[in-house]
Amino acid sequence: RGERLFKELQCASCHGSGKACGTAAPALLRRDDPAFTPAAMASAMWGHATGMWQAMERARVERPQMTPAQASDLFAYLAGVSRVDKAGDPAQGGRIYQEKQCASCHDEPHLGAPNLAARAGTFSSFSMISSLWQHGAGMLSRLVSKNAEWQKLTPQEMSHLIAHLNQKNP
Repeated sequence: RGERLFKELQCASCHGSGKACGTAAPALLRRDDPAFTPAAMASAMWGHATGMWQAMERARVERPQMTPAQASDLFAYLAGVSRVDKAGDPAQGGRIYQEKQCASCHDEPHLGAPNLAARAGTFSSFSMISSLWQHGAGMLSRLVSKNAEWQKLTPQEMSHLIAHLNQKNP
C-alpha cells in the first residue's frame, strides 16, 4: 500500500522512486537506516514542509491530504521494516510546546486552531504527519500573521511533544 501511495500522492514526482534521487528532492528509501523511525519521518516532513509546499506549487502538484493510516503505510514502504519511536518525556514535551510556539495558537481558541488537549491520547508520529498535510497551510498562515517562523523539530523533540500531547491533563 505504501508504494502505491508514494506514487498516487505524487511523492515520486520529486523524490524519485526506489533509491534513485528525484530531480527536486532527496531519495527517501531508508531501509538500511535504523535511525529512520516514525518520529524521524514526522520531524523531517515537519522541518521541510514549507520548502516542499513551495516546490509543489512551482511544479503545479496538488498538495495531498494524508490520513495517519496512509502515513503509516508510507513509513512501512520507506523503512522496509517495522521500527518504533523511543518514548518521549512529557515534561520536556511541555517545554517544547511552549518554546516552539504551539501554545500561541492551540491554547487560544479564538484563533481557530484545534484544542489539542481535547485529543489527548490520540497522538502519534503518523497523526502529526497527517495534521501537517491536512492543516499545515492554516498553521503557516497563522504563524505568518504573527510574524513568526515555521518551527522545526528534531525526532527526539517530536517524541517529547507527542508524549506531552498524549497526557490527559498537560
